[in-house]
Amino acid sequence: MSDWDDGTEDSLAPALAATSRAFNATTMAKIANAGFTGVTPAFASFLLLLDEIGARPTVLAQRAGITKQAISQLVRDLESRGYVEQVADPTDTRAKLVRLTERGIALRTACAGVKRELQSVALAKLGRARVMRLQQDLTELAAALDEMQTH
Repeated sequence: MSDWDDGTEDSLAPALAATSRAFNATTMAKIANAGFTGVTPAFASFLLLLDEIGARPTVLAQRAGITKQAISQLVRDLESRGYVEQVADPTDTRAKLVRLTERGIALRTACAGVKRELQSVALAKLGRARVMRLQQDLTELAAALDEMQTH
């Protein structure tokens, strides 16, 4: 008899999906309440990848785990909204750096604040030990699922 014979085999994916939806919806609501409308979860996640210096699109694609084409589209969308700008890389004038504008810095600050707030809610609800264990378990699960893709 397997561990899954208790009828829980269908509970993991819906629970993960519901948590992800609630996390994203709460994040977007909090960001909108801070005065930033039209922000998507992709925008919020992307802005947290940028530091004060900026980064080349290829580096951002690696950090985000997405294609250069997807990063290019995301950068264009954020640039059209005034959150990022592309400037010449001082170490290689053929290359561009993506960096935050003042508006982008304000949005990044708001996103970081929401991230801290959501972390606080998780800590208050579950406690530090359970949150740390959950993070560890989800990281291990993600690695196992990534491994399955290559085999």
